[in-house]
Amino acid sequence: MVYLPHWPIPSSLGNKKINYEAVFERAKIVLNRLGNPHLRMPPIIHITGTNGKGSTASLINKILNLSGYKTDLYTSPHLHHCNERILLNKNGNILPISDGDLYEIMEIVRLASEDIDLTFMEAFTIGAFVAFSRNKADLVVMEVGMGGRLDITNIVDNKIATIITPISFDHIEYLGNSIARIAFEKSMVMRKNVNMIVGPQPKEASEIINIIAKDQIVPLFNYDIDYRLQIIEDNQEFEIEFISPRLSKYKKNIILPKPNLLGEHQYINFSVAVTTIISISDKFPVHDNYIKKGIENVEWSSRIEKINNNLLKVFSNKLSEIWIDGAHNEGGAFALAKWLLSLKEMQKEKMINVVVVGFSRNKCKINFLEKFVNIADYIIAVRVDGEPYPEDSSKIVDIGRNAGIEIIEGEDLLESLNIANRIGQQNPIRILICGSLHLARDVRKFSSFLIN
Repeated sequence: MVYLPHWPIPSSLGNKKINYEAVFERAKIVLNRLGNPHLRMPPIIHITGTNGKGSTASLINKILNLSGYKTDLYTSPHLHHCNERILLNKNGNILPISDGDLYEIMEIVRLASEDIDLTFMEAFTIGAFVAFSRNKADLVVMEVGMGGRLDITNIVDNKIATIITPISFDHIEYLGNSIARIAFEKSMVMRKNVNMIVGPQPKEASEIINIIAKDQIVPLFNYDIDYRLQIIEDNQEFEIEFISPRLSKYKKNIILPKPNLLGEHQYINFSVAVTTIISISDKFPVHDNYIKKGIENVEWSSRIEKINNNLLKVFSNKLSEIWIDGAHNEGGAFALAKWLLSLKEMQKEKMINVVVVGFSRNKCKINFLEKFVNIADYIIAVRVDGEPYPEDSSKIVDIGRNAGIEIIEGEDLLESLNIANRIGQQNPIRILICGSLHLARDVRKFSSFLIN
């Protein structure tokens, strides 16, 4: 498996001026040359939002596969190999697309688009359409790349359900600098008479989503209105109550086990996923046992993931921990800070909490950093070497200090671990690494360099 396909290479397209408003015009030319594979795909569950898309998509896919349905999955970005973006159901097993098949479909797309300038996401997604049209599954669970209205995945119309996970600020240079504008962009994945399941939203986002849904004749299932979540603390279960008659006709409520993915925000993501399953149960019925089994066994890499590898050997104290998460925006930082605070409140012995952050250029926002104030004992900024356009650690430090947040400057991930180790000679250290998914890659890359 490879990190990037042989074509397209993102850096080779970086200097081209692309008219993003014309995404569907150029895509349709290429798709038509390929025999319109997007029209030969099975029904699609289409997922947008700012945070939780991947976790939600992964659980839906897991539950449906456990129930005996053949489902494919499309997500982005990838962590180690671009094959991770296209997961195909082969004889009941969900597997990344093979190197050979990936090479073939991307070569087909390359030849069909020789005179058309496509972005990396557009070209790769068209390749995914080819793969999904060939695999003949029952359903495709598909995550948008960015936004919704002009995302290449939104060219498909054969949708059985659409989802908007919680919205917050992200990609404002493309989606707009207000929650209302971002909500508008994401709402446009909806289709007439197709159920849309909506996670908890800021008031401005909810207002826009409801206005557009009413205009487009879209049945909405809103969090806290049509379905609600209650965490049962004592026995680590949670309950989803289906309030809307359109849902309760299938099921009044369901008691579910603690999610396999950590963090209170995962209860929300999983309530959205389960509600989506219930909303299409007239066409794809699922037994409660498979929903419970899915929640207990679903995996999604680099989402509050504890690392147990050679990197731990840099620590003097053997009780020290390393955690990684791909959070890079305000909503993700809020969820991480809340999780970190819950650990601090539970711990019996002193543990030093260190947050290591790194970003792509111009992505570091004060609203992200301030979420960890009074929760992290130390914040260390690093340059992310794996990022195509990394932010200098000195700039991250300046952004924090200009807002009164004290941040330590580190050169790279390994130096940040050594700094943390010097800080915590007497106590174990809990390091949380976030801000860029590339940092999660570095955790695994650097661990292989250390001597056993």
